[in-house]
Amino acid sequence: MPATRATTVQQRQQIMELVQNGHSCAAIAQQLKLSYWTVRKWSRRTRGGDASHLVTTLGRPATGPLADAHPLVRYLALRLKLKRPTWGAVYIVQQMGKHPNLQGVPLPHPSTVWRYWHTFGERLTKRRQRQPKVAVAPVRAVHGLWQLDFKESVDIAGVGPTTISPARDAVGRATVLHRIHPAGQVGQRIVKLTTEQVQGDCRHAFVEWGLPDAIQTDHASLFVDDDPSPFPTRLALWWLGLGIAQRLIQRGPQQNGSVERAHRTLSERTLAGQVFRDAVDLQDQVDADWRELNGECPSHARGCHGLPPLLAHPELCWPRRLYEPTEELALFDLERIDAYLATLTWTRKVNSRGRLSLGNQRYGLSRSWAGKSVSIRFDPPTRAFVFTDLTKPPLPALTRAAKGLEKTAICGPIDVPVPARQLHFPFLMCFPQSQEAAA
Repeated sequence: MPATRATTVQQRQQIMELVQNGHSCAAIAQQLKLSYWTVRKWSRRTRGGDASHLVTTLGRPATGPLADAHPLVRYLALRLKLKRPTWGAVYIVQQMGKHPNLQGVPLPHPSTVWRYWHTFGERLTKRRQRQPKVAVAPVRAVHGLWQLDFKESVDIAGVGPTTISPARDAVGRATVLHRIHPAGQVGQRIVKLTTEQVQGDCRHAFVEWGLPDAIQTDHASLFVDDDPSPFPTRLALWWLGLGIAQRLIQRGPQQNGSVERAHRTLSERTLAGQVFRDAVDLQDQVDADWRELNGECPSHARGCHGLPPLLAHPELCWPRRLYEPTEELALFDLERIDAYLATLTWTRKVNSRGRLSLGNQRYGLSRSWAGKSVSIRFDPPTRAFVFTDLTKPPLPALTRAAKGLEKTAICGPIDVPVPARQLHFPFLMCFPQSQEAAA
């Protein structure tokens, strides 16, 4: 007799017991008023006496990624991704390990979590367009090159418009600088950094990581003069005096790809969907997140091999060249600046009052030079600029003492309101004059 509805677990158990007692499928079907084929199906499933086969699991079979994982793992993998869609699989697996109910539970590999997300299609994960790779000049040692860039005028909840200045080591892939600069006035929407602010940010990084060999930037006005024959900016001269070469990107922001990626990480990990009490709270959170990323979170950046940057490149913790704010003037070498300026030549036009501007400094020649185009070169022995008339007949060359090229003028106020970290070897070994001054 055919069944009109699904069999119950009790009926299936009766079938199993009657089969074990030697009853035929036809007799059981007649006794329980079930279909012969239904009885035969359950008799075959329970032939070994396993009662677990009596329960039917609704839905599709548990196959695919995370099929055998703990139910809480699947739940958290989906819930955390829905709550913070910009978080990656590696970080979400790490967060699972902190859940009290998952202590001792095997966690899946991040690639398995990633495949689990993709079973939901674009409802959960959006495809990203791959950017073409741009070849850059190789750097072989940590602290050989830092990439510096600004994330300007970001409107952050609780803080307002803020500019953030991160820097990343091109080889070690660690973020060595992450300072925030909120708007200083009510209603201010655009936050542009000054030379003094960037110097202060760099000093924070120099105290902790030491001096790099080079810093790579874009062509912003703080880094490059916009004149056809540009004079080095004060920031570029400051780096040069400390023995840090300035490198400019030539093929677009992809050449500064490491720090550009840091912008995205900061937005997705720290800023997205968050509200901060004030700028101090924001800076504390930025510091905490980058400490975790540098020292705890696995990195898939080139050269890290899935390890946190500080574990993949422990030499990051050993400064190549030490820096201490109180010793900056002793480290600063004007001869480097003089030798560099001596290789350059600038062209300027004198205004109607016989004056011109060079390196944000005004130089008066005389009224007789008004309207003339002049060539300018630097004379290291006298530390003066020589102005040569380019018109015919030319006027005799003039010499004017260079302005703004003293140590104190280039370095500006030296103030780092944070204590220096404990270095790995005595600082006084490198600066014995500090010990003598203290005595």
